Amino acid sequence: MTYIFYNPLANGGNGRQGIDEVQAHFPHSQLYDITSLNANDFLTSLSAEDQVILCGGDGTIHHLVNDLSDPAGLAVPVYIWKFGTGNDFWRDVPAKKELEMVLLNDYIKNLPYAMVNGKPIRFLNNCSFGIDGRVCEMGEEKKRTKGGRVSYAAMALKAIGYDYKCARARVTVDGVTKEYDKVWLATAMNGKYFGGGMKLTPGQDRRSDKLCCMVWHKTSRLLALPLFISVFPGLHVHLKSMFDIRWGNDIHVEFDRPCAINLDGEVTSGITAYSAHK
Repeated sequence: MTYIFYNPLANGGNGRQGIDEVQAHFPHSQLYDITSLNANDFLTSLSAEDQVILCGGDGTIHHLVNDLSDPAGLAVPVYIWKFGTGNDFWRDVPAKKELEMVLLNDYIKNLPYAMVNGKPIRFLNNCSFGIDGRVCEMGEEKKRTKGGRVSYAAMALKAIGYDYKCARARVTVDGVTKEYDKVWLATAMNGKYFGGGMKLTPGQDRRSDKLCCMVWHKTSRLLALPLFISVFPGLHVHLKSMFDIRWGNDIHVEFDRPCAINLDGEVTSGITAYSAHK
């Protein structure tokens, strides 16, 4: 049996649109709203003869993996059908084949997790402090007040221009601590992309056993805009005086003031520290 899961909040709140196309490929499937489903109980009751088609983007996968008690133990194959807006995971996996689907099971077996306010949260792509968290926070505010789609790039330009206030940070990677001034971003990356296509850590491989820690620091507001643009193709990595890149299994970040933290598009405000582990 084929089961189709959709997320009504995906694709800028239009997650139900386009589901008919998916159902047309699987005419005898059953359709479920993942936001009103106990995904762990449902999936663990299925077998390898079944299959699940998950329609959504990074946020939908994030929702699923944090509902599961043991993502590595799934017997049923789960596919992701591209339906979101950012789709950073989609950009970071090998060439797609039939029906614009990717098998998720191998990618969610060894996911990292972040400790936020004492709670472990699995993440697919990134855990970010600083301007990324602030941009996602601004996006949530816009959704609540005006609705509709949110442009990460447009929000980031606003934040860089005047909204975001840089902080000092203390970052420890596998026991080695560094302190940074004027920090724009301190992130633990499981994949290469964040923000809907920005190639923040080109050298990162999500299949490795390490995370990539990127700290963007020591940059004036005037210079921050062209540097931000250089992140899209990944050219910023050559500017080592402003972008410090380290790899490790355990990353701990402390800011000197409360900031917003972003995990795969899910934002939590008022955080002063987080730890990420893989």
